[in-house]
Amino acid sequence: MKKTHLLLLTGLVLLLGVAMPLMAQSLLANEYYLKAQQLITQSQRALDDGNYDGSATLAAQAKELFAKSDDYVAMMTEFYRANGWLNNAKDRVAYAKSIDADKNFKDAYDTAVTDVGQAKDALDAKDYPKSTTLSKAALAVLANIAPVAAKPQPAAAPAAQPAVPPVLPKYYVVRLRLPLRDCFWRIAAYPFVYNDPWKWRLLYDANKNVIMDPANPNLIEVGQKLVIPPLNNETRDGDYDPTQEYPTVSSH
Repeated sequence: MKKTHLLLLTGLVLLLGVAMPLMAQSLLANEYYLKAQQLITQSQRALDDGNYDGSATLAAQAKELFAKSDDYVAMMTEFYRANGWLNNAKDRVAYAKSIDADKNFKDAYDTAVTDVGQAKDALDAKDYPKSTTLSKAALAVLANIAPVAAKPQPAAAPAAQPAVPPVLPKYYVVRLRLPLRDCFWRIAAYPFVYNDPWKWRLLYDANKNVIMDPANPNLIEVGQKLVIPPLNNETRDGDYDPTQEYPTVSSH
């Protein structure tokens, strides 16, 4: 009986001893696993010393710790998986924000933000499957978002060019202006001519060959076309147009 009991204990210890290195390759070095290794070592020593009951007790304790280690590793595996999905979802939300999805895809963006927040709460509560599901949902709702092409802006209107005042007229046609008639004195006083009636002589000298009596500057007729010579080297061209506004000539 003792021999059979010894063989069974030996088989249990040897089985755990063989299993430990294999599990150590894939399990985290957590406190349960490390403590179980210590108990296996102690169990082996007790077996070598003939303390079969002590060896069996230590082996049983080690087995319980290995089970706790497995549970811990399974939990941590779920945590890392859930945390990885959550980080991916957070990154996607940040990207969506950077391309203005909060404006252009508001419903999808708001849904994803809510899912990420709930996934974080579930992770903190150690409900890792729920956290993973919510993170995946956030990623799915933002899967098809993309930058929205900017609307073409209307071409800018050409800058308004400053109005160029018309060139001072070079010719003036005598008009009938009641109650006063055009004469060299009054024509010279027009702002677009000389702005000074005392400059009438310039007009007379330039046009006396076209008036009825060259010796009489008072004899000009309606319809006569008079040339306006420059006063201060100003540029003049074309006929006077009463619908235009002309700059005022400086008489000085």
